[in-house]
Amino acid sequence: MKPVETSCNLCGQNSFKVREDDDPPFRVLECLNCRLVFVHPFPDIATLAVHYDADYYRDWICQQKNKRIRMWEGRLNKLEKRRQGEHLLDVGCGDGAFLKLAQERGWEISGTEHSSFAANYVSEALGIPVFCGEIFDAGYPENSFDVVTMWHVLEHLTDPKRYLREIHRILKPSGLLVIAVPNVNDYIMQAAYRLGKRRPLKLFSKDDREIHLYHFSDKTLRNYLRNTGFECLKIAPDYGITEYSKKMVNSIAVVLYYMSGLRIFNALEVYATRI
Repeated sequence: MKPVETSCNLCGQNSFKVREDDDPPFRVLECLNCRLVFVHPFPDIATLAVHYDADYYRDWICQQKNKRIRMWEGRLNKLEKRRQGEHLLDVGCGDGAFLKLAQERGWEISGTEHSSFAANYVSEALGIPVFCGEIFDAGYPENSFDVVTMWHVLEHLTDPKRYLREIHRILKPSGLLVIAVPNVNDYIMQAAYRLGKRRPLKLFSKDDREIHLYHFSDKTLRNYLRNTGFECLKIAPDYGITEYSKKMVNSIAVVLYYMSGLRIFNALEVYATRI
């Protein structure tokens, strides 16, 4: 097996164990120092872009829009317990449904989106200002936003630390960052998958419709936030699942969390403040 020639995005160390290696040349590695899990090497940019082309978003908008309205309402309700009606940036805004809802509730809104199809849809169909491209290229001044949200975006990025540092720069002092990501320690969902499919749930396949480059736990997320100038306020379950069977399985993990504090549910929702 070829030696791994990379360093951990979180802690900078270069000692790893291999979690998966059955989809060459890609392997899933776990840092032996901080336990961050990630794919190496990353698929090239052109390959990643194909996974989020016009067909992906066209199907997404048609199939998911109505299913996810209640989810967005729930997320915004929780956010508005902390902040209301300020300037909000949604990084990776997708079809713009969350931004549209926030706008209707009085927020000043902005968005970024990698997909040109999705960005054009949000700008033209919804009339919402969206920058298409990397957040570093948007030219936002320092201290621009009161709140930045990233709903299941961080796991798709090639450099999470750089993104978090840029968000720290453009957030106002004491500004709020809200992140949702899949939980690498979703043991109950993994067990249910193994029972149903008779095989383990893989963390990576180059044929996946959505490719996750990083897999976070509550511990690695806290360390990322600490290393990029944030104070973690809360980590709780993210209720982003729309499929009924998965919601039922995840509900078991959520009950265990409230009984024991174990964070083994499907996805993490994180609130942090800039310090």
